[in-house]
Amino acid sequence: MVEETGDWKWAVVVASFFVQFIICGISYSIGIFHIVFKDIFEHDHFDTSWVGSILLYVTALTSIVLRCFMSQFGYRISVMLGGLISSIGLGLGMFVTDLYQVYLTFGVITGIGFGLACTPSIMAVEQYFNHKRFQALSIVMGGIGAGIITFPVVIKYLLEYAAWRGTLLTLSGIALNLCVCGAVMFPVAKGRQVRLMPLLSCLPLRNIVFHGMCIANLFWSFGSTIIYIYLPSYAMEFGTDFGTASFLISCIGMSAFTARMVFAFMGHNSALDDITSLLCSVGLGVVVTGICPLLIDDYAGQIGYCILYGFYSGYWTTFLQQASRELVGPEYIAMGNGYLSFMIALGSLLGGPAAGLLIQEESEFEYAFYLAGASLLWSSVIMLMFKYQQCGTDSYPDDHSIKEQKKPLVKHIHDEFKPSFNEIKDGDRIIVEAASSVC
Repeated sequence: MVEETGDWKWAVVVASFFVQFIICGISYSIGIFHIVFKDIFEHDHFDTSWVGSILLYVTALTSIVLRCFMSQFGYRISVMLGGLISSIGLGLGMFVTDLYQVYLTFGVITGIGFGLACTPSIMAVEQYFNHKRFQALSIVMGGIGAGIITFPVVIKYLLEYAAWRGTLLTLSGIALNLCVCGAVMFPVAKGRQVRLMPLLSCLPLRNIVFHGMCIANLFWSFGSTIIYIYLPSYAMEFGTDFGTASFLISCIGMSAFTARMVFAFMGHNSALDDITSLLCSVGLGVVVTGICPLLIDDYAGQIGYCILYGFYSGYWTTFLQQASRELVGPEYIAMGNGYLSFMIALGSLLGGPAAGLLIQEESEFEYAFYLAGASLLWSSVIMLMFKYQQCGTDSYPDDHSIKEQKKPLVKHIHDEFKPSFNEIKDGDRIIVEAASSVC
């Protein structure tokens, strides 16, 4: 147990960075594995899409269901156990002989391990930092983009030189490094720990706009899953080779990484409230919906589409947490994120198979990407509708009204749910966010 964190807290930041790097890097490379498993086991797109969908669904759901385990045993044990389980799941994948066995190993077991490791690694950083927390979390979240940039290229070369079984074995060894990262995350002194609030509570549901955010996240996750699973396959339909198609996922990672940095800075220096900032993504959703099939037929257009989608994704994920804070208040963010995580998990599960059925019926990827673009567009439109329903349509709010919009919209909170500010001063308040699902 660490009494005075000193410079050790930055070692925890680096460890958490690599946790996000490994988990998100492997998870968002599902489009590459979709091509491999489809060819190896000779199944259609619908059957094969369940592999990636189950992985994303179980990862997000585990962060909610096993939260009691995380609270009981601490983030250090959780991250180390998650690394061990995910390593076992990937390692067992090299012995599978049927696609349905891949569902269990690569999907369920690996997803449980990733879910156990992802959220506690962020909790560890939250516990260590009273000041400079935003900078620390920004570094940690940078691991998401870095992983999406790096792993598709690494996996592509591993598949060339070690085949798919050797690739899964190598990724199993990489996932085992999560145990090393978890070992660095010593628990802080008891005086600095806080009791976690309920992750699923009725309090955020009293706000109608929060209902809209949950539905919007369902559509966002639904559409994003389709893109990550089918983009490499769609590109290959137009003659792009496997290696070049794999690099498209890295392009999305580069664009999203850049967008997160830019929009995070703009969000903290903007006169707009965070929900209004989030609604600016409506225009990006329209662009993604309308021009994808027009760009995908040549490689330059594919790169352009990836840049556009990466910026959309970076914008949405940047302002999602801030908008959630605005709706339910920072003291109750964990409660709200429990529902958001569940809706993201549900969208991840349904997106891939739904697009697979559409591809199977129409024999065209184009309609699947229209479905994905429409889902992304609806996620923004729903937020727009609920925003106006709650806040009116005043286009030119003054500074006082902006400050009023920043206040939490959840009212009449029962006293038993309020944190004790006599015990937890403002500078020491720890707000634990279930941010793993946004990965």
